[in-house]
Amino acid sequence: MFDKPYFVFKMLKYSFNSGTQFYQPIEFEIKGKTLTDIITLSSKQTREHKIKYFGTCQLKIPIESIFIYSLHAFTGPFNILQYFAVAIWFAEKTVLQPVLILIFTVLTVYLNYFLYVRSRRRLQQLANIHQEVSIKENDQIKLINGADLVPGDLLILKDNQTLNCDCAIIQGDVIVNEATLTGEGIPIPKTALPNQNSTFELEKMTQHCLFEGTKLIQVNNAQQNIAIVLRTGFTSLRGQYFRNVLFPEPPSMRFYIQAAKFILEIAFIIAVVYGFLLIEYIPMEFKSSLLVLRFLDNIVWSIPPSMPIFFQICKTASLVRLEAKGVIGNNADKVESAGRIDTCCFDKTGTLTTLGFKAIKAFPEEEKPILDAIMGCCHHLIKINGQLLGDPLEIEMLNFVGWQCNFNNNPLTIDGNGKTYTIHKIFDFSSSKSMMSVIVTDGSKYYLYAKGSPESINAISIKKRDDLIEEFNLNAIKGYRVLGLAYKELQSNQIDQLREQLESQLNFVGLLVMENPLKSDTNEIITTLKESGLDIKVISGDNPLTTIQCAKLAGIINQDNEITFLDYNQQNQEIILQCNNNQQIIKEQQPNSIQELEQFISTQQELALTGKFLEFVTNKSNFQLEPKNSANTVGKSQSKEKIFTEINQIDIDDGSFGQLAISIIKKAKVFARQKPEQKKLIIQIIQSFGRQVLMCGDGANDCSAISQAQVGISFSEADASYTAPFSSKSTSLDCVVKVLLQGKAATMTIIEVFQYQISVNTLKFVAVLFTFLEAETFADFQFTYTSIISNIPLLIFLCLSGPCDTLAKYNPLDDQFAIYNQIQIYNNLVWGVAGLIANYFISVAVRDVHTCEMDEPIENCIPQPIEELKKSGDIQSVMFMSLMFFFMTFAINLYISNPFKQRYYRNYLLLLWTILGFVLFFVSAIFPKGGKWAKLINVNDNAFKGYNWIMIAVVVIAALLGFITQAILQKYLPSKKKIEF
Repeated sequence: MFDKPYFVFKMLKYSFNSGTQFYQPIEFEIKGKTLTDIITLSSKQTREHKIKYFGTCQLKIPIESIFIYSLHAFTGPFNILQYFAVAIWFAEKTVLQPVLILIFTVLTVYLNYFLYVRSRRRLQQLANIHQEVSIKENDQIKLINGADLVPGDLLILKDNQTLNCDCAIIQGDVIVNEATLTGEGIPIPKTALPNQNSTFELEKMTQHCLFEGTKLIQVNNAQQNIAIVLRTGFTSLRGQYFRNVLFPEPPSMRFYIQAAKFILEIAFIIAVVYGFLLIEYIPMEFKSSLLVLRFLDNIVWSIPPSMPIFFQICKTASLVRLEAKGVIGNNADKVESAGRIDTCCFDKTGTLTTLGFKAIKAFPEEEKPILDAIMGCCHHLIKINGQLLGDPLEIEMLNFVGWQCNFNNNPLTIDGNGKTYTIHKIFDFSSSKSMMSVIVTDGSKYYLYAKGSPESINAISIKKRDDLIEEFNLNAIKGYRVLGLAYKELQSNQIDQLREQLESQLNFVGLLVMENPLKSDTNEIITTLKESGLDIKVISGDNPLTTIQCAKLAGIINQDNEITFLDYNQQNQEIILQCNNNQQIIKEQQPNSIQELEQFISTQQELALTGKFLEFVTNKSNFQLEPKNSANTVGKSQSKEKIFTEINQIDIDDGSFGQLAISIIKKAKVFARQKPEQKKLIIQIIQSFGRQVLMCGDGANDCSAISQAQVGISFSEADASYTAPFSSKSTSLDCVVKVLLQGKAATMTIIEVFQYQISVNTLKFVAVLFTFLEAETFADFQFTYTSIISNIPLLIFLCLSGPCDTLAKYNPLDDQFAIYNQIQIYNNLVWGVAGLIANYFISVAVRDVHTCEMDEPIENCIPQPIEELKKSGDIQSVMFMSLMFFFMTFAINLYISNPFKQRYYRNYLLLLWTILGFVLFFVSAIFPKGGKWAKLINVNDNAFKGYNWIMIAVVVIAALLGFITQAILQKYLPSKKKIEF
């Protein structure tokens, strides 16, 4: 393989696989091989070749040089348009405005570069683990830099070591903390692979594998602990998390596409108007270059080149506000996505509920001795530095039974029931089996003690305990977490059998009932989200009855409703409809099974699904998962394709069952007993309905779903939270409301920025057309004022507008081509243009000016041919002052506070800037020398004393009419859309 050519794409090396006919990431070959084969293969490969192909054991977070960053930043499409505009302005002998715009652009680019470098350096600090490690090479122990590890190295595991690679234990056993990956600081035992001649499957053998970023709490000092390095750098699990941060999915372009359509519409109108006015301009004998430059200038005004800068400011300001409220965001584009959310999905344990448990009772009481023995022994707790560590559920279970563990003994011994039990072997919790077990001895006999989901325990028991299942259902309905407890007596020659053999034919003897309470604010936050019109769903790995009750207590579903959950029995090929203790069976093979299920579903408002039923539905409906940009897909990582393959759409058979499946999933409020990959699939299916989804979760099993959703929120500050665009410092669900509030406000502000820039540029175009009729144009400073001094601070302050205190039942209408949004812009333009037209014709009618054809010479005659435009004059001054006033009123008219943003007067900087703009207008318009600062003439000189008050009255009346009609339009044709499904 080392002779194959390769290329690097998004931090991974790819080579062509002739077998699959795809380019695939270069990874250490482990698929389909035994651990013995992997070790043998590794010994045949030199370290130099490995470094060349697999790279070093580092997460090298790249930071672009300032030269490369500048090259990209200054050559974007809007920048090219900006240079085009600057060239035109220079050709028109306008200097100050283009110079200031270039300076503003340069400052913005390098401010963004500073923020980019700061963010990347923070990632570098989090990504790299600097340490020296010991490896075993040719039967010698060798000390090397951790960054020099390569796949195939035999790594010596030591206490308190933080791993910087993914590896498999081949000798010894350790206890690790995987909080940097899962967000849960629970000690997890890992053991050597028992059979190194069996086929190695990483996904199925995680109990024998260690992942980068995990810390070794304790190693078995009785022997040497060795692991073989499997993946390094960005091919590791943690490396994939960081790739998600470095290369996030591009944001939705819907808003920008629709905005571009509207800009083209405005550009077309501008071109038509300009073409019509050429009828007036051509007889005036303008120099051809003036007409061409004016036309090109009009095109530039219709496409404001600085617009994306202000969009970015809106989103960045929201991230800053969120950080001040304890929510860290790492992707500004996701703020805009949060403004479109219509569906919120939540994990249960640790998200809706606390992570803590409280034991209520063990049932039945007459089995207390054996139940106590199971609860006292069936766990994997450890004590380090005097602190009991492990699963909170197991800690509470041990405290409940009151037994004493002797952690200093090896093997572990436990005192209880007047006996001393010795732990012989531990089988850790298996998500596929939904149980864990231990082998213990009391000195005379061996036992297998097991705990897990009651359904799983009952399925492998000698005698089916319907009485215990009934008790389990009764407690699950109340929202309690219920564990099934079982045992099996073993012969001494059985204790080394395989787990599959041991965990069968059990005696199901009782239940442990525990309470996992909701977080203090869960009900309040869910109520707020539901009142805002959002569709709320729970996606959990827990029991369906427990999850349904949790959803009821949280307010996600009505407490009075009887919710049916749909399950599937693969063995009997039966669809199970369970509602409390009532059960209905539909045989899959019966002729009318689909019709019967369809008839039942049509009578239900809300449903719950299990993972088994979801699997049945997806298989039966022939769901086809289509990767994004499938035509450009380079290849898939064989190790992580389930987690990191993005889905653009899901094609479903058009058959009757396919449509029924869609109906079922839309109605489902609770998804229970879901595996991590199923959680992601659920998000994908919901997205395929056109929904915008937010996923909130806390554990490793939520990472793929969080990454798939349009917006993801995690409570963990560990590395796993980097799969989420937002990470809350607290565990309160209030973070969801905070993100949605900021998202709606930011999206609405982006819409207003777009509308404002289009409106003022179009109005400025109209004003310049009127000055052109008098062979006049704005002076340099006047252009600078209307383009930069007045507008840029106003737009920046507009971008700083904060959200409302309450969550709205609507989302901003972000389709700029929608008639409602077009009407908002055209309303302001109609009244603004009307004011300019009125002032132009009044000014022309009343001014005391002679033409050049008369013998009496005057200063403001129009010579022919016209080779240069005058930069002063009465029409120019009237138009400039009118623009000053309209620019401020447009900001007020287009600002929509209710129901997304704070009131206009609460944005103090915007309010003060608007007041200052009005003050400058009235000073310039009222006082004879008030406009000297802008090189304006006294408009009364060429008309009559008091004419300036007519001009003021015109713009005030036009603005007032615009404000009134805008208020009416917002009431009956609002720029918002109700959240509906």
